[in-house]
Amino acid sequence: AEAYQVLSDPELRKKYDVDGKEGLSPDRTGVNSIVPGVDPALLFAFLFGSDKFGDYLGRLAMATSALVGDSKKIGPVEARTLQKRRVTRLAIKLAERLEMWVKEDYDGAKAIWASAATDLSQASYGTELVRTIGKIYSLSAHQFLGSLDSGIGMPSIAKWAKGHAASMERQGETSKAKRDGLVAGMKMVTMQQTAAKDIAAATTDEERKAKMDEMEEKMTTGMLGVMWTTTVVDITTTLHEVAQMVLFDQSVDRDTRKRR
Repeated sequence: AEAYQVLSDPELRKKYDVDGKEGLSPDRTGVNSIVPGVDPALLFAFLFGSDKFGDYLGRLAMATSALVGDSKKIGPVEARTLQKRRVTRLAIKLAERLEMWVKEDYDGAKAIWASAATDLSQASYGTELVRTIGKIYSLSAHQFLGSLDSGIGMPSIAKWAKGHAASMERQGETSKAKRDGLVAGMKMVTMQQTAAKDIAAATTDEERKAKMDEMEEKMTTGMLGVMWTTTVVDITTTLHEVAQMVLFDQSVDRDTRKRR
């Protein structure tokens, strides 16, 4: 909302150019006072899956970044520590979900997983998230079974080839998501510039309001696109780490790792 005001108000744009972020304080824009103390984690959870995906995805990287903001106490090292804790917790949860399968209760495991997938799909972006999670799990499993480092014995040529193909596909998916995010971001910048010109050129209050409403709708859609592609990159890299931790877990025997 602050961005919309700054784009559409020449005076606010000048203040931002001079004062930077301080120019967007509540007394300047009157926006922050409307929604004080909003928890970024709740916001991103509401947009992408609610809290139902907590044991599958943890706190999204965007939410963590928004929470720490410009904190001088959180640097790259601390951020990586937070990510490691996230991965470890998710790995423990994944191992627990796989336990029924490891104990050869295949029908029971499938029934529980199918029920969970149906429930998760009801959340915002639920179907897309479930499919993304499933694909990452599948690619990680194929990569593990086709890896010489898995500790489960020499893979067959077919498994080795499938593992390498899975690795390449996972890397390709991550690269595509990053490209999509970059393209979406560039479109947002272009959209902002065009909207600012249109609003500045408006000759009446009604025309200006119509342009602002149009910009708000387009910006909301565009921002959701940027956030989604960024979330896909985050999920892909995080769940790959989670799967690696579970599949290469040396605290269990080789057969358990293979069953997982």
